[in-house]
Amino acid sequence: MNEFQIISLVLLAIVLLDAVGDGLRWNGKQVAHHAVEIIREGIWLSMVAIFMDNWLIVPMYIVARIIFFDPIINLVAGKGLGYVGSSSIYDRILKWFSFKVKESGQLIWVLRAMALIFWITWLITK
Repeated sequence: MNEFQIISLVLLAIVLLDAVGDGLRWNGKQVAHHAVEIIREGIWLSMVAIFMDNWLIVPMYIVARIIFFDPIINLVAGKGLGYVGSSSIYDRILKWFSFKVKESGQLIWVLRAMALIFWITWLITK
């Protein structure tokens, strides 16, 4: 396993921890939420300190977040897998765009699938 693949997997872990922590917070489990957030921040700060000269970690993190964050937080919080909230700017943009193109909410899954293909291709080719 090369350095790029290791970085990608660690960034995936960061995204998953972020989603789990937020899902726990939605369920009112503040102590567990804070514990997960502390672990996530420690890993993130370690990544930045070790790989500060490798700026690929920023787009890799963004792509991983697009793919995994919303489905994981929805599962942990007990929401529907395709639930789109209304509090974040990202959620508002998704709802607005879905309304404008008159689509039923499946577009985000197409975007996630495309991002997943990009992520896997990125891992294989590096």
